[in-house]
Amino acid sequence: MSRLIAGCCVEPLDEQLARSAGAACGRAGTSDIVDAAVAVGASTRGDLVVTSDPSDIQHLGEAIGHSLVLREI
Repeated sequence: MSRLIAGCCVEPLDEQLARSAGAACGRAGTSDIVDAAVAVGASTRGDLVVTSDPSDIQHLGEAIGHSLVLREI
């Protein structure tokens, strides 16, 4: 995990991201704020999302109007 994180952008959950993630949860009809923050951040930067739950992340991406690039682990 340490090697993976070393190559990642670790983004702080500031107020703006928290509000955007909350809005994404509302549009997607979910309450997973962590997945929503990942989806919002990735859509902003065009990042690849590495996840064990691609359907939830993809659903959030669709709710915010972005097709996310996912890699399932």
